[in-house]
Amino acid sequence: MKAVLLIAGLVALASAGSVPPSPQYETKDVSEEFAYKQKKVLSLLQHVNQVDPQLEYYKVGKDFDIYANMDQFTNKKAVEEFMYYYRHGYLPKGQIFSVFYERMREEAIALYHLLHYAKDFETFYKTAAWARVHLNEGLFTYSFCIAVLHREDTQGIILPAPYEIYPYFFVNSEVIEKMYRLKMQNGLVDPSVGYYYGITHEGNEFTIYANYSGRYSWTLGTEQRLSYYTEDIGLNTYYYYFHAQFPFWMQGEEYGNFKERRGEYYFYFHQQLLARYYMERLTNGLGEIPRFSWRTPIKTGYYPNMFYRTGTPFPQRNNYYYVQNPENALDIQYVESYEAQFLEYLHEGQYEAFEHKYDLRKPKSINFVGNYWQTNPDSRDKSYKNFNKYYEVIARVLLGGSPYPVNDYYAYPSVLEQFQTSLRDPVFFQLYKRIIYYFIQYKQYLEPYTKEQLYFNGVKVTDVQVEKLETYYEYFDFDATNGLYYSKEESNNFPYYFKVRQPRLNHKPFNVQIEVKSDVSTDAVFKIFMVPKYDGAGNVITLEHNWMNFYELDWFTHKLTPGKNTIERNSREFFYFKEDSIPARDIFKMCEEKKVPKDMSEDYNVMPNRLMLPKGTYGGFPFQFFVFVYPYTPLEKEYANYQDFLLDNKPFGFPFDRPIDARYFYQPNMYFKDVQVYQVGEYFSYTFNTPQYFYHHNEVPKH
Repeated sequence: MKAVLLIAGLVALASAGSVPPSPQYETKDVSEEFAYKQKKVLSLLQHVNQVDPQLEYYKVGKDFDIYANMDQFTNKKAVEEFMYYYRHGYLPKGQIFSVFYERMREEAIALYHLLHYAKDFETFYKTAAWARVHLNEGLFTYSFCIAVLHREDTQGIILPAPYEIYPYFFVNSEVIEKMYRLKMQNGLVDPSVGYYYGITHEGNEFTIYANYSGRYSWTLGTEQRLSYYTEDIGLNTYYYYFHAQFPFWMQGEEYGNFKERRGEYYFYFHQQLLARYYMERLTNGLGEIPRFSWRTPIKTGYYPNMFYRTGTPFPQRNNYYYVQNPENALDIQYVESYEAQFLEYLHEGQYEAFEHKYDLRKPKSINFVGNYWQTNPDSRDKSYKNFNKYYEVIARVLLGGSPYPVNDYYAYPSVLEQFQTSLRDPVFFQLYKRIIYYFIQYKQYLEPYTKEQLYFNGVKVTDVQVEKLETYYEYFDFDATNGLYYSKEESNNFPYYFKVRQPRLNHKPFNVQIEVKSDVSTDAVFKIFMVPKYDGAGNVITLEHNWMNFYELDWFTHKLTPGKNTIERNSREFFYFKEDSIPARDIFKMCEEKKVPKDMSEDYNVMPNRLMLPKGTYGGFPFQFFVFVYPYTPLEKEYANYQDFLLDNKPFGFPFDRPIDARYFYQPNMYFKDVQVYQVGEYFSYTFNTPQYFYHHNEVPKH
């Protein structure tokens, strides 16, 4: 009988319900030159933890002389600055890198500038190959990825997903240990034993079932219920790319005309991140995002259950962590004075310093406010380059619970001090709720939009229909082979590949149908928002107190004709979302046919489609959709290069970019629709992902 059950369990584990669906990729044709560049970039990011003398990049980079090729760089000062750092000692190989530490950050910026100012792609590649051979692995990866995103001749190049480059930042230590064990044993695994450990294999490819930390650290508090969301590899990739595209240390001139909206986007990005997180909290019964004080213990603990590739575990923070100790006294004084200074600026109604002057009663000052809270170079005078205190950096170090570094190169960063892992810690959202609070204080001084500013003459939304919204957990595989080391003999013929299989939130595709009656022929902009209807206590949230919780799902233009117009949008088309990243191995194969996946090459700054909807509940959790239609105004010429990012000249999040007057939000061109989000299948992700679950239940959860 036991043997029968074991066979049944193995069949269940390997059945269609436990294997991810085959992904469908939309590709586009590229030139031979582009495919060449794409393959070069991918080659530099494979097995970044070790250097292989047999590979091409090593032969190119080993003997490349940067100083002797100074004429191949458009900025000689950048070359000299880099060489100054390098000759005085760079972060050693094998050490943990974090951009949150001053010396490491300076070196990473110097390398970025060196790469950025390479005259052409060949020089860029040779310089990157040199850095790949000679410099710290984490520092190289950080600067190289940002350079690829910001160089003109690498626009559209696809970077491997960060969870493929550094799996350590995305899975717990249990998974890494299983991978090491399998490789050390040359793949030797008894299928029946492997089943109990969540390991399956086919040929030379092993699949390891991975859990979230909520399963192990539930004693730290109910916040861990959200680990399936906060630890999602796609969500953390999304946040990592936000930083890679808009680093806090980067000069605004490098963004071109977008410099004038840099701070505004910083606010919008984090406001949307919090709005989406808040909805997830509500469906899990957690209510409001907690507040904290620098002067009292931090109630929320976090145990990452991960370690760095050096073997050093990520620091943990117990419940009621006490920030206010003698070592932190000066840093606490700094963040408190920084916050108080901003409120003083608001009280005075203006900011005037470093030859800058901003009227804090004007909407366009949002760019300064965003720059202030990111503490980026645009918030201060350029000549003040020795200023190295960043509010975000200091706040994260205080809250993360990491010990004080031994010296410039021996640090012990918490998850809050790595952009790939920041969202895993519930305190991250508490910190940014605090920051958004100061933005809201600024926005309280702005005049709400008037009825006339929101009205669309001759246009009326008569009906909105939304198909049933259903979410479920679905297995997703990703390549974690780069987390291991290989021998000289394995260089050209790696014997094993390792995939991690994890249950991730997803939703069934749905349609939104909008009926519009128009008296005119005109171009219109459509926006679809999702918003909570009730707060954590079950009270209806008034519009005046809910404007910052509107989560933007879609943004598109449409030509209206006189009479009845029926507009149907499928969730796969929504503007702010994209499909999951594609394995680097598959991208490399596509390059051989001069093709690349379209979705990945154009949309780094959008959310994974699968995380569009909050989990919901079995009986359905109430939300609202809000449809807003307004006249289309073409994008100004100076922002023409951002058409994949901007559709018009309105502020990000319009019309919820400032406090509202609820009387003006029941106009003909607006429509509120009550919806319910239903969860189907397993309720907890870690139950769904326990192999023994299948053994005992002999069935696959139905979606």
